[in-house]
Formats: sequence, C-alpha cells, structure tokens
Amino acid sequence: AVVSTQSTGKREYKKVNIDKIQDLQDDLQDMMEDANEIQEIMGQQYGMPDVDDAELEAELDALGDTMFDDDMSYLDEASEVPTTIPGSSGREEPAASQLDEFGLPALS
Repeated sequence: AVVSTQSTGKREYKKVNIDKIQDLQDDLQDMMEDANEIQEIMGQQYGMPDVDDAELEAELDALGDTMFDDDMSYLDEASEVPTTIPGSSGREEPAASQLDEFGLPALS
C-alpha cells in the first residue's frame, strides 16, 4: 500500500507545472503592488497640512478635560421618569376583581 501511494504521489507530482505556479505568484504580486499604489493615491491629502499625531492626541485630551465642565442642567428634565403611560388618561388601573379572564377591564 505504501509503495502504491508513493508511486501515485510521484506521478501526480510530475503533473505539477512549476512555471504556471511561478506565473501565478508573479501575477498575484503585481496585483498586490497595484492595490498598494491605488491605496497610496486614494490616501493623498489635498490642501491639508501635515499634522503630528502627538499634537492631535494632546488636543483631544484637552477637549476631553473641558467637555463635561459645562452646565448640563438641561439633562435633569430628561432624566425624570414619567408617571403615566403616554396616550393614557392617567387614571388608575382597575382592581384585579374588575378584570375579565383576559386581563381586560370587565364590562358592567
């Protein structure tokens, strides 16, 4: 069985065309180079000055420090929990004895 497998492997290996594999690798490398070139072109900045990342980070930190120092009393009203369901009349729910088998108010 091992000899049969070995001879089959040798026959199949002879069918492999190294030149086609090399051409395929070359084509893939060319495609990657083209994609990188396109990325460089698309990443160009027009009319924008070069900005240092450390400078941007410092500015962001400064904004973060002052962002929550402002008056946020406008949020007090938004944090209040409503006591009634919107669209309801605000009257109290009927007692459990006044409900029918489906949990709806019983008709009198």
